[in-house]
Amino acid sequence: MAQNGRLVLDVHTRLFDQHDTGVLNAHFTEDFIEHSPLVANDREGLRRLVLECGEGLTYENVRVIEDGDFVALHGKFKGLEEQDLVGFDIYRVVDGKLAEHWDNLVPAAAPNVSGRTQLDGPTRPDLDADTEKNRTLVVEFFQKTLIGGDYSGFEEYGRDRQFAMHSPDIGDGVPAVIDFLTALRDSGEGLVYDRIHRTVAQGDFVLTHSEGSVAGVRHSYCELWRVEDGAVVELWDAISEVPLDEDAVHDHGVF
Repeated sequence: MAQNGRLVLDVHTRLFDQHDTGVLNAHFTEDFIEHSPLVANDREGLRRLVLECGEGLTYENVRVIEDGDFVALHGKFKGLEEQDLVGFDIYRVVDGKLAEHWDNLVPAAAPNVSGRTQLDGPTRPDLDADTEKNRTLVVEFFQKTLIGGDYSGFEEYGRDRQFAMHSPDIGDGVPAVIDFLTALRDSGEGLVYDRIHRTVAQGDFVLTHSEGSVAGVRHSYCELWRVEDGAVVELWDAISEVPLDEDAVHDHGVF
């Protein structure tokens, strides 16, 4: 793990698992920007959150993805809300300090029909894989298949109709994904994707952070794709509604 990845994982764990609020002054910039709808903006908002949650707050990390100034964490929180929360935290690092944070967290769920959970599967990026080639592939796939709404892209960019799915609502296989998305769209509850805001990629992992709507309600999407031999073969996700009063919480929104 490189310097930024070690820094972010250490600071995040110390704050949310060990409740060491001293990291806020030591390792966050003075003008730190917080995009999470769960937290009031700035370091003081994070301090209040950790203190209010108390000893019941824990964090378990499963994946770290490093991409220059950006580091994405994939893991589970206990104690933020009544239900355990699973999802992604994205940090931007500036001059060795945490300068900005986004997250997408959803309730922990039981394994899906294929027996997969929201967090199991490969945990370490394949550092021999071509990061930029895989990023380009995923963005091209994403624009055609999700933004463009052409679900045949799962077959075009997949491999032999194989697809490992970690979403609680969908089982493995390209046909299952296409059938699920098509049924939602036909019912008027479809997932609409408008734009990608950022990607965080390392080796065979590419995380897309995007926005759109579900049944007409604005949503934020974090989706982690794994690429193998030029094909998209696995997906973890966290899709959450954007609160209507997000700007009343802080000035920067969730993106």
